[in-house]
Amino acid sequence: EEVIKNMELPKSLEGLGPGWNDETLLQSIASSLHLSNSPITGQTTAPSTVEKNPAVWLNTDQPLMKPLVVSDEDIRKQEERVRQARKRLEEAIAGKYLHTNNHTD
Repeated sequence: EEVIKNMELPKSLEGLGPGWNDETLLQSIASSLHLSNSPITGQTTAPSTVEKNPAVWLNTDQPLMKPLVVSDEDIRKQEERVRQARKRLEEAIAGKYLHTNNHTD
């Protein structure tokens, strides 16, 4: 049985727009990633303008979120997570390889 972990959005992603919640924020980000070749930066329009505009859902160029700023610290943390994931993968592959070779005698 495979266990799928819940995904939590980073605290730096703050949605905006009429009636937003974490689910609509994630859908908005997914739409932008799927339909646009532009970098995801968030809305540049004033939050009060976005909140009052029911047509904001029609433009998927940018997700309905406040502008996103990625710091050097954010990048370092993500790089460390990638290093740890690669190490776990390497250990898992090595363990499977050893396990397979021990049973072929």
